[in-house]
Amino acid sequence: MTTRPDARFRAFRRFRLFVVIVAALCALTALLSGPVSAAAPPPHMTAEATPATDLGDQVVLVSWQGFAPTRSDGTDGVVIMQCRAHPRSVQSDCNTAETFPYDLTGNQQAGTTAQNGTGNVFMDIMTTARLPSLACSETTPCSLLVYETTANGFDPSGLPPAKTRVLVPLSFARNSADCPPVQHYDFSVESEASATAALYQWAAALCIGPHAFTMDITNTASNQAREDFLSGLVDLGVTSLPPEPGEITPTSPQFSVTPLDLTGIAIAYNITDSVTDKQITDLTLTPRLVARLLSDSDLATFFQDPEFLKLNPHHHWPGEAADPGLRGEKNADTWIVTHWVGGNPGARAFLAGKDAYHVPVNSSWLGIHYPTDVFQARNSNGVYFPRIGEEGIAQRLFADTKPADSIPTDTLDAGEIGILDLPTAERFKLPIANLTNGVGQPVVAPNAWSLTAGYDQMKTTSAGFHYMPAVVTAANAYPLTKVDQAMVPKQLTGSDKDLRIRAFLDYAAGPGQMNVPLGYAPLPTPLELQTLRYTGDPPETTTTTTTTTTAAPVVPFDNNVAPIGGSTSSDYLGSSGTDNTPTPTATPTTTHGNATTTIHAKPAPRKATFVVLRLPDSGDHLVLPILLGLGLLALLASFADSARRHGRKLRPGARGDQPAPGIDGPPAS
Repeated sequence: MTTRPDARFRAFRRFRLFVVIVAALCALTALLSGPVSAAAPPPHMTAEATPATDLGDQVVLVSWQGFAPTRSDGTDGVVIMQCRAHPRSVQSDCNTAETFPYDLTGNQQAGTTAQNGTGNVFMDIMTTARLPSLACSETTPCSLLVYETTANGFDPSGLPPAKTRVLVPLSFARNSADCPPVQHYDFSVESEASATAALYQWAAALCIGPHAFTMDITNTASNQAREDFLSGLVDLGVTSLPPEPGEITPTSPQFSVTPLDLTGIAIAYNITDSVTDKQITDLTLTPRLVARLLSDSDLATFFQDPEFLKLNPHHHWPGEAADPGLRGEKNADTWIVTHWVGGNPGARAFLAGKDAYHVPVNSSWLGIHYPTDVFQARNSNGVYFPRIGEEGIAQRLFADTKPADSIPTDTLDAGEIGILDLPTAERFKLPIANLTNGVGQPVVAPNAWSLTAGYDQMKTTSAGFHYMPAVVTAANAYPLTKVDQAMVPKQLTGSDKDLRIRAFLDYAAGPGQMNVPLGYAPLPTPLELQTLRYTGDPPETTTTTTTTTTAAPVVPFDNNVAPIGGSTSSDYLGSSGTDNTPTPTATPTTTHGNATTTIHAKPAPRKATFVVLRLPDSGDHLVLPILLGLGLLALLASFADSARRHGRKLRPGARGDQPAPGIDGPPAS
């Protein structure tokens, strides 16, 4: 008679059976979930764009991993192209134009892969306005094609081989291409360049819905916008400065002033450390050094200037500074920068030929009077080359191209510096210089805090225009702050056009401030109220007592916060303006010292990534064999054990037909 196993051994056999079944199911799952398309890229190759969602015309960071290291002959390099969402052909579905500056609409990028299989480049992404052939928009997503180059190349009527490419999806914010076809514009706006990024975004938000309307927006300059508004050619003229003497004539229409945004001017640059070959991102400049750039004064020795080296001691600088990137038309940014330069004693001494460091000023600029609203090539060297519009300056800085050149420059030979509005500099991800009045003086970087502090230092004309004095008195105020403000009809009527202008201004000063592009600070409450009082729609007031707390404003910048500062001087415009009297917007009291802090306006953007599930050691090809092998071993072990138990039951034991002790029965006594 056979003794029955006790409960402990029955449980052990059930657990063993469970392990066998789980291993088999894992193997089956791995088999069924394996790649099903031969067109899919190898599982080790991935790529991503940062950001990859809610995009406009802007530069993004493209990164890749798991690619073959680039060889010395250039093979296994990487090319990135902007394409339709699901391209079938590079020739017909991707932007194949040569990269800027060779083609105005070219945005391809080439990169190299390091020995660890990774690499990255910045790439200028274009929406419908700049690249109508792809028409990327909220309703028309696009992609980036990231592929390895090979010695044999590929047929552009198709795509690169599947084993060499990755496709990164891109999604876009609403833009003009998402609006219904325009039958007629409800009103027209001519604008200073710094306001257009916000204006385009607001126009796209307002073109759809039950009360939709359309705006005709022209990107120009403050001077032209004021002139055309005062001539009755446009309904709104957006300017960063009040009209100049003589612009208003007896026939000019009466107007009111409505602030739209708070932003600033950037001294942007593209400079590479000549030893580390890394981009420099912590440049500090003074009004004197900016005056040296603007006057084209011996730029071959600019990076050896004694003041420059005292402020920037921790880098190896290129051989020379290129001539500056400057706007060529009359505009407010030029006036504001030269107003700031002209208000600094060191800069004035330099331009007068009495430099404290004994650097001679270019004789063509000796004794020049600042401020001015236009940069002129005062000599005929052919390289001092102001250009029309801010985008061309930004593209050339981004592409390492000097103002007068048609091909890129070796970044180790020359460093490039230009003057742009903040939204454009942010859009192209250009580093922005910190500013100081001199060695040993506090330093300030442009961010929402310093722009808000800059607004608190502004003067206000009797008409309601806001502008910066030549030198600010607050230690934390950015000296190149400005307000973009719309000149509008003196009063709004009940006409259809005026009702739409009113709706636009209400939106711009209210909901439109909640998600402005990078480069703007939130509109301070006094400026918001100035606009809403004009429309007759100020926020409802309440008598409830509230406790005011100091809080940082939303910071729509990606720049580092530097030590902050300023100094005092008389107002270059005289006494025509008055200091702002509204309660200043609260600013943070945190002391940054010499530390730098990266501040973002929005939550960290999501990355669009093509990823295949992989083991930590990247041994993707081993997953299926390992699971199948484990399942097979478990089955064989189970069969062997079963056969062994069956054989022992048939073999005569020490006690007749009882099982061998200690195996399938009770332990031997």
